[in-house]
Amino acid sequence: MSRPQFSLSSDQLELLLMFEESEGLGKLAEQMGRDPSVISRSLQRIAEEFHVLVKVKGRWEITPLGRQTNELTRKFIADQHQLLPIRKNINLEKISFSNKSVLIVINAQQGLIDSTQEGRNNSNAEKNIGRLLEFWRKTKKKVFHIQHISESPSSIFFKNSSGCQFLPTCTPQKGEAIIEKNKSSAFFETQLEVQLKNIEPENIILVGFTANECIDATAKDAAALGFTSLVVGDATAMFDMRGPDGKLIKAERLHKLTLANINAYYAKVIQTSDITAS
Repeated sequence: MSRPQFSLSSDQLELLLMFEESEGLGKLAEQMGRDPSVISRSLQRIAEEFHVLVKVKGRWEITPLGRQTNELTRKFIADQHQLLPIRKNINLEKISFSNKSVLIVINAQQGLIDSTQEGRNNSNAEKNIGRLLEFWRKTKKKVFHIQHISESPSSIFFKNSSGCQFLPTCTPQKGEAIIEKNKSSAFFETQLEVQLKNIEPENIILVGFTANECIDATAKDAAALGFTSLVVGDATAMFDMRGPDGKLIKAERLHKLTLANINAYYAKVIQTSDITAS
């Protein structure tokens, strides 16, 4: 049986839909927490394949075909929700989010929007991290920001480069701890374990980038160190990868597998709404 072929990927359909509903490229980039030039390149790739977008006087505009495509996408989403109701919040009766719950934001840095980083999934990750930060700050809970600093000039997080800087939507506020790391795990050769044990958190909540590397490594170490941790799946993301055989593996598939593995062995995986609605 041959695999079905789709004209546009789910990420491209989502971007086209968000573009039509946004108030221009700048607003869309702000909404997605990404650089406008990166969004524009993604739109360019879509436009090169299908006449759903066109540039008019240097500005992207959606075409009648693009609007028609979006109508079909909206109908498909509505039909799917009717057939497969949106998941209800998982049972969190045994989990509470008290003042001793700590939010840990990992690698929410400018390097993520580097032009070499292609094929990312979950464009809503930054927005969801922002929602969680707002929730934590309103309730005066502890927040830790983990900043990756690399000694390698080829790294998107090379020390003193713009890539090291925090994303605008995830910038630390006064009183929030910033811990630098240079390996995948936020615990490796850092003060995170010591600082957390001083707080004695009821649980730690992990969000950020990327799910398959730093979130995964931190969740494993947290479990080994005896912390109760949760990973907010829709506040994480990752990029396409190539397997040992050189074949491309899409980020969306890898993301689901990564979260499934984390949930099975190291930390319960939840969604942003499971916290903000609590």
